[in-house]
Amino acid sequence: MQARSLLAAIRSRITLRSAIIAAVSFGLIFPSVILIPYHLKTISVAAREKQTEDHKRLSEILSVILSEPLWQITPEIAGVSSEVVYSDPRVAKIEVITLPDRKNFITKETRMTSQQGPFATLSHDIKHGDQIIGEVRLTMAEDLLRESLNSDLWRYGITAVLSLVMAIAFILLVLHWRLVQPIRVLMGESDRLANGELNEPIALNREDELGHLAISLEATRQALQRSFSELEVKNQQLLEYSGTLESKVRQRTQELENANLNLESALANVNNAQNELARVERMAALGSMVAGVAHELNTPLGNCLLVASTLEEETKGLLRLLEDGAMRRSDLARYATTAAESTKLLLRGLQQAARLVGDFKQVAVDQSSAQRRQFTLLVMLQELAALLHSSLRKTPFTLELDIPANIELDSYPGPLGQVFTNLVNNAVAHGLDGRNDGHMRCFAQQQGDHVLIVFEDNGKGIPPEIINRIFEPFFTTKFGQGGSGLGLSITFNIITNVLGGEIRVSSILNQGSRFEISIPLVAPGRPDSESLLLNS
Repeated sequence: MQARSLLAAIRSRITLRSAIIAAVSFGLIFPSVILIPYHLKTISVAAREKQTEDHKRLSEILSVILSEPLWQITPEIAGVSSEVVYSDPRVAKIEVITLPDRKNFITKETRMTSQQGPFATLSHDIKHGDQIIGEVRLTMAEDLLRESLNSDLWRYGITAVLSLVMAIAFILLVLHWRLVQPIRVLMGESDRLANGELNEPIALNREDELGHLAISLEATRQALQRSFSELEVKNQQLLEYSGTLESKVRQRTQELENANLNLESALANVNNAQNELARVERMAALGSMVAGVAHELNTPLGNCLLVASTLEEETKGLLRLLEDGAMRRSDLARYATTAAESTKLLLRGLQQAARLVGDFKQVAVDQSSAQRRQFTLLVMLQELAALLHSSLRKTPFTLELDIPANIELDSYPGPLGQVFTNLVNNAVAHGLDGRNDGHMRCFAQQQGDHVLIVFEDNGKGIPPEIINRIFEPFFTTKFGQGGSGLGLSITFNIITNVLGGEIRVSSILNQGSRFEISIPLVAPGRPDSESLLLNS
């Protein structure tokens, strides 16, 4: 962090000129630092390669010119011939050896004592025809090579440094002339604009980017000048309007208060209408349930009536036999058997009717009020499913409950039952409508202090373009065909406002819909509170 702060402080203190000088210097010096040693090494390698080639060439020349003197055994001629090579100042020593006796034929080394080296010796055979008659050894010193290299290196280095300095100076001069000085002029003009001095125009007679920047500053000056002129006019108008502003504010305030009162009245009317529609919807559902229960009661009560009439006929026959004195033991036994069986049938039918009446009584009480109590989710939904069975029996659709028996709630069974009824009716009327078979399933699981209730069907699903609107009031795809568009809206309001939960919906076309309801095990609010939506 300290290093970063230090770098930030250094960057904040660097001026434009310093940054340009640093960039130019670094841009020229860095390549030079890399390239100069490379060029110097290239020069040195080339000079040494040339020295090696010259050494080899001179040894070959010396072997050729000494072949005849060595064959004729004339050292004087050999010495004169070798002077051609020995005249090269780089040659330090020449030795000629005869073969096969390996005797020293001539030796020239007078210059070697004055040279410092290092020395390099190269041997070459002397041939006469195809016969090797001797060997020449040529020794060369690198004194002159090193002096030449040092001279070249110094000359190259001085030239590179002078070129670098001149390039930097020329570039900085051009940058100062073409960049730094115009930027200072533009900075002065910008400071003048910041101080509000807008009368003098900005002009920089250039066709480059800085010239375009000057044109932009001039356009900004003109725009600011126009804006300030308009502001002065607006200020004058504001001063003129300030006298009447207070009265206009009072007038607008009174109009807004009246509008708010009208809106509050309209909102109250809308709420009353919505509450009335919710009550009518609930009563309609309860009436439909009454019709279903009456239909269910017809079967057990009809059976009881048939058994009672049969028992009455048997009793009348037994009394006639008793009056006539013709009653036998077998007649009495047969009557007793018939009476026992009739009693069982009557008891079974009456118990079934009593159970239906009890379930309907509890459900009807729950549906007609927002009474809060403790109940078991499975029992409540089973009672409701039994009452819905009469209407579902007329359709090819089935309803399955998969509810754990240990989920206890302290909530509002009536609103929750209305939610379940609305979901079943919605699935039958929309999701499964027009199908030859269909299945609805409701299952639940406890999640901490909440319970997740899932209702799903395998119907035709909800189109993606309307799935986000199904909870809107009065939204229905069967408008004018018996659909009010309030079922799912009331369901949403009951779950969120009464039961304190939330509902989510998902659907896949031609595969079905899925409603996920999450409500707390203990409903929010006081136990004796009631929903205005359900009891207004």
